[in-house]
Amino acid sequence: MTRGLASKSGWLFYGGRILDARRASARTGRILDARRSSEAVLVRGGRIEAMGPLAAMKRAGGRGVQPVDLKGGTLSPGFVDSHIHLITWIRALRSVWLREQTVEDLERAVHAAERSGREGEWIAVRGWVPREWPRELTTRAVLDHVSPRRPLILHAVDGHSVWANGPALAIAGVVASTANPPGGIVEKDANGEPTGILIEEAASLVRRAAPHVDDPTRELRDAIGMARSLGITSAHDYDRSGIRPAAQVLEARGDLGFRLLVSLPVDQLEAAETLEFRSGWGSERLRLGPVKIFADGTLGSSTALLEEPYEGTTDRGIEVTPPDVLHDRFARAAKAGLSVAVHAIGDRAVRNVLDAIETLQRHGRAFAFSPRIEHVQLAREADFARFRRLGVVASVQPIHQVTDREQARRRWGSRTTRSYAWRSLLRAGARVMFGSDAPFDAAGPLLALQAAMLRRRGDEPSEAAFHAEQRLTLSQALRAHVEEPHRSAGWGIPLGRIEPGYGADLVHFDQDLLRVPPEELHKARILGVWVEGARVHGN
Repeated sequence: MTRGLASKSGWLFYGGRILDARRASARTGRILDARRSSEAVLVRGGRIEAMGPLAAMKRAGGRGVQPVDLKGGTLSPGFVDSHIHLITWIRALRSVWLREQTVEDLERAVHAAERSGREGEWIAVRGWVPREWPRELTTRAVLDHVSPRRPLILHAVDGHSVWANGPALAIAGVVASTANPPGGIVEKDANGEPTGILIEEAASLVRRAAPHVDDPTRELRDAIGMARSLGITSAHDYDRSGIRPAAQVLEARGDLGFRLLVSLPVDQLEAAETLEFRSGWGSERLRLGPVKIFADGTLGSSTALLEEPYEGTTDRGIEVTPPDVLHDRFARAAKAGLSVAVHAIGDRAVRNVLDAIETLQRHGRAFAFSPRIEHVQLAREADFARFRRLGVVASVQPIHQVTDREQARRRWGSRTTRSYAWRSLLRAGARVMFGSDAPFDAAGPLLALQAAMLRRRGDEPSEAAFHAEQRLTLSQALRAHVEEPHRSAGWGIPLGRIEPGYGADLVHFDQDLLRVPPEELHKARILGVWVEGARVHGN
């Protein structure tokens, strides 16, 4: 139960590692202060009140304080997922997924979805991997054979394209004369008829037509509960719609139990200007974040925008938002008191965003909060230092490196030396923060820490690290997952450290994280989670 949040009685934590990555060196990662000297932490009124010897903290706390024996485990600041799609994530967890990339498995998935829905409803299946389907099988006819009457839509695993059958295209009004929208492609066959494949911004043509019968408030509540069970106490959400009113309902009920920064889709920029919205508006639990803009697509769909073509091709990806439009939107956002978060995966897209920010700054304009680039999966070496110089935050997802490394090797070749280059960014003085991009990859801070430290999964010991020179220390990774995202969000109270005066968003792990081998990190169990000093997960 989260109603009322901040616990009046307070808590006394003792008997384990009190973890604080605040004094870790950003450049070397050496742990300068892991707080072994503080035996206990006293929490009251939603804040960390004091730290020190156990006997002194017991006296300060008095009888009303509830003791929590860490039993040799770790007390950590709460983790922040700085890039997640909460409602889409919970829907994906409950969706039908392709297990294999075959027509037979597609038929099984569609039949399973049919059994779970009502007659006439759209059928949605997730997990389609475009590159694993032969061209002759990626047609509208294949889907029409599997589902001839009910609208069917397959969502690509990276979320940047869809594959729809004839009934779905008809409802969406996608026909031979439908033009490519800006930043998107309506794929057509030799006769000029839609194949059912809609890429990047074109995917919205079908997504908007699909009916939504879900309950966003319930779904957001469930997603937050799932996030807290993973040790996440705060998130920067990038769902395109529906989450703000759902979050407002939960906060009004006193049931949010979470800190949520909600982005603004770029197609709502004009409305935000008219209504005079500002990044940072809200409470200490729910705030308006940056305007989300797409500069390019993804590696998986070969739509990430590159300086040089993909290996063995002449294709350089898709420029979803041209540089002049980027600059115009940046200028409007800055004038309106809004910040920006720009999706940029390819090195040309990253350069385009940095160029537009630099031009804006030369004209004496600034954003409400530090601008951020989401993903930064490939960048030019010359651009690493520009992040620091321009004050741009690199919002990255370590799990993407694990998931995408084979594609990167195959499609980027020798360029992978500067891909997922988190250590290079830190050495250049850039601010780096971590997220998951769930449901388009796996959520979970421990998986992210592990991926950042190993450059591989923990369960594949024989696999060589993917460019081991880019590995981070635990201290560097913790800073990126607990402190830097709070700093970027601009909350009104200090967060992300275990230190007197800071908000009591805390996680209790069953093991000493500084002694667990990186390969074993994902096995650590979460015994308790607190937000604003109120226990929101665990017994």
